[in-house]
Amino acid sequence: MKTSNLIQRLKTPINNKLLNAFSFGGGLVNGGLGKEAMECLKNIFSFDYMGSAEFEWGAVPEALQCIAKGIHSEEYTHFNFECIWKYKDWKDKITIKGNRTIYVICKLEDKEEIVNRIKLFSKNSFNDTKEMIHLDMALADKMHINNLSGWLELDNGYMFFICEEMYNKTVQLFWGEK
Repeated sequence: MKTSNLIQRLKTPINNKLLNAFSFGGGLVNGGLGKEAMECLKNIFSFDYMGSAEFEWGAVPEALQCIAKGIHSEEYTHFNFECIWKYKDWKDKITIKGNRTIYVICKLEDKEEIVNRIKLFSKNSFNDTKEMIHLDMALADKMHINNLSGWLELDNGYMFFICEEMYNKTVQLFWGEK
């Protein structure tokens, strides 16, 4: 597996059509996702603005297409696991710890490595990623304003969620399962 450098943050769906039009993408409308793709995704999640050009120009659709092809060829799986997380509040100097279910969509052969990476992400916002993914903050319920609930890893093509509903809808989209 490649290093996980680009991880797109996913938020709960934006129901306002005007807001959704400006969600991300830079030079390409909707980051290169077509109208049909956005129509499929709009009730599942919305894309957080990442701030770096690497997330634009088709990187998101490429990763989603990789996942869709892998699912079609039965290379992908979906599962959940219990994750012990830790968040240190820089302002209050307080460390919060907990245990939470993480939901994953990934290549079957990468399952163990991805679980290890997510465990690492769950303990530190400052990982070796291009932009902060804020998994630890979301697990500590410190990202409620941003409604951060899922992530799409662009380098290897995997997804993970802390929102079971978002995960279930994504599984249904890709696998047709309920």
